[in-house]
Amino acid sequence: MWRIQISLLGILFFIIFIETSVIPFISQGLRVDFFIGMIIALVIYAPFSRGFIFVIISTLFLQAFTGARLGYISLFYMIAYLGLDLLKNIIYLESFTVQFLIGASFQVFIVFLAAIIVGMDVFPVGIYSLMTGAFFTGIVTPVMVYIVYRLQIAYEPA
Repeated sequence: MWRIQISLLGILFFIIFIETSVIPFISQGLRVDFFIGMIIALVIYAPFSRGFIFVIISTLFLQAFTGARLGYISLFYMIAYLGLDLLKNIIYLESFTVQFLIGASFQVFIVFLAAIIVGMDVFPVGIYSLMTGAFFTGIVTPVMVYIVYRLQIAYEPA
């Protein structure tokens, strides 16, 4: 169990580097969310107790590196995790298409939820940038699910 958690934290730090350094260097208004894919993978492949604790701890790291207000990122991602955990019995989450659609829609949902709660203005960044970010988030989501799946297979005994 600890090897999986440590590997997931290593992937998380790589994701934080990509989201805070590389993507803003390419385009300032673009936001691609890799973490939603990890949340979907944790809902599918990890028990609730392990996945929810990882989401709580990792959102604190995300918050520290993004400079967001205290508690908002944690709140948004915990809502996403709990919502997906409720949906996993209704929707087949292991499909590439479903992962793409959920990743893109949750990215748009989180941005608009932040706009409502925090009072952030979405439109100066541009709706095209938001939709491009949602599209790339949807593409990255199945990749992150596959990475977590491979970690689960490598570290869990059969």
